[in-house]
Amino acid sequence: SSSSAASDVYKRQIVNNTVERGGIILIPVLAVGRAQEVMIILEKLIRAKQIPQIPIYTDGMIQEATAITSCHPEFLSKGVRDRIFHVGQNPFLAEAFQQVTSNEERELIVQGDPCIIMATSGMLSGGPSVNYFKTLCNNPNNSMIFVSYQGKGTLGSKIQKGITEVQF
Repeated sequence: SSSSAASDVYKRQIVNNTVERGGIILIPVLAVGRAQEVMIILEKLIRAKQIPQIPIYTDGMIQEATAITSCHPEFLSKGVRDRIFHVGQNPFLAEAFQQVTSNEERELIVQGDPCIIMATSGMLSGGPSVNYFKTLCNNPNNSMIFVSYQGKGTLGSKIQKGITEVQF
């Protein structure tokens, strides 16, 4: 749809503008389904040189869910299946994606160069996304992109509605 295409352009601009400012992009994401969709989109944008080739860190259960997805390619779109089987390109294994495995890594990532962080939970209701948000939210160079529904009463929903102060 045209509104989806416009939304994609807007999100691409957020990534590019944030990288130009030297910031970090946080994408709170659901581990199953939505994370894989976002990974495919980001890999495609990098391959098309529409966003810079920066590290994309995945944190939470994303890698585990992605491994299960990759084991069942019959459930993937025809285009993704064809890329995996006929071209030998698995978008989930793109070199930009790096799994976060420790608190030490998390600390280095948030103090480092521009990157994208995909972290669970998608509604900022727990998990590593909340910890990243706590660290990143005070720096105006950073950005956050919501890619899924924000349930009523969740931190994600409050932020979407314009809350500017949060107590942890």
